[in-house]
Amino acid sequence: MRKRGLVLLMVAAALLILPAATLTAQQGDEPQFVPTYGLGDQMMTINLGLFIPLFFASEAEGINPTNLSLGGTGNLQWTTHLSNNVAVGGELGGMFAFSPSRTLFMVPITARVEYYFRNYPWEFPIHLGAGMNISRIPDEATKIDPILKPGVSLYYNTAGDWAFGANLVYWWIPQIYFDNDFEDPDLEDENRFGNFLDLSFSALYRF
Repeated sequence: MRKRGLVLLMVAAALLILPAATLTAQQGDEPQFVPTYGLGDQMMTINLGLFIPLFFASEAEGINPTNLSLGGTGNLQWTTHLSNNVAVGGELGGMFAFSPSRTLFMVPITARVEYYFRNYPWEFPIHLGAGMNISRIPDEATKIDPILKPGVSLYYNTAGDWAFGANLVYWWIPQIYFDNDFEDPDLEDENRFGNFLDLSFSALYRF
């Protein structure tokens, strides 16, 4: 009787364990869920990082150092999806860096377009921002120039609506001077093109 009861207990246990084991195996064989995004899905992103001056280029003087120190940069981005892979939006940012005697501040305001490559939970957007850049040195005139910001990012998606990652962005700022900018009529030598790099970390929220 004891042996029969033990056998019945073992059979009952097996009947209870087998369905659970089968379900677990089936779940392990299923592909991981990959979210998709459609028209109107939105994202807010905050970026903070390092501003790296590269060089100034001009037709008259060629390549010259910026004489700026490493600085800091940050921006706030809003984007909305047009499709699963394409998003558009805007960005408001700022930076600071130091020269031997002065501090430079710049505030870029850009529209941006992004294209996403994915290997979930990783995402690899490439993006381009274009707009205007407001540069200011205290006690000197404020200047507004165009700016282009091509870049690439890497995001890791959490289980919720958040993603975290890093960005590498190139800042290209043409500074073109006109006759009313200086008393000197020969301004050709003043035109130059600023080249900078932005390395930052991101926190992104989707809604």
